[in-house]
Amino acid sequence: MSFLPRLAALSAAALALTSAPTLAMAEPLDLPAAIEFGASPDALSSAFDDLCESYQVHQLDPAELPIAQHSHIQVDCRGFAHAGANRLAEFVFADEALAFVWVLTEAEEEAAHLAALQQRFGTPTHDTAMFVAFADDNVALRRDIPEFLYYGEVIAPMYRGWFDQMSAQ
Repeated sequence: MSFLPRLAALSAAALALTSAPTLAMAEPLDLPAAIEFGASPDALSSAFDDLCESYQVHQLDPAELPIAQHSHIQVDCRGFAHAGANRLAEFVFADEALAFVWVLTEAEEEAAHLAALQQRFGTPTHDTAMFVAFADDNVALRRDIPEFLYYGEVIAPMYRGWFDQMSAQ
């Protein structure tokens, strides 16, 4: 993304944070209702048709994903509208069930995204140099690789354990 569109997107996000009512601020943080954790890639294919400018399905080695026994699929969704911009979203499926979603952002957006998450969810459960987690709400903001993380209830204990471990270091 070139400098001017990135600046325009950042300005729009900053304006939304300073001038929008609280309810309007929360909406860009939600995943669309059509995205259901636990759903299969086939069940979400019409959602990907609607929500992505384009998408690619990758069959990956299950051994690369500790929670997968039989299959590891990732859907890369380009042009996914989230947090005020069109983004790359990575939908990760373990054994045919949506487990988590990464939505890539830009490093310079971190402060605005963090403010919006705190407005929405309150005080983070974990705050490290690598991430800020709101584990009670199954969402985190990565700092080392700028992106949102959303995950389902099935793997929430695994993520909370990882957040606890990383916070203790």
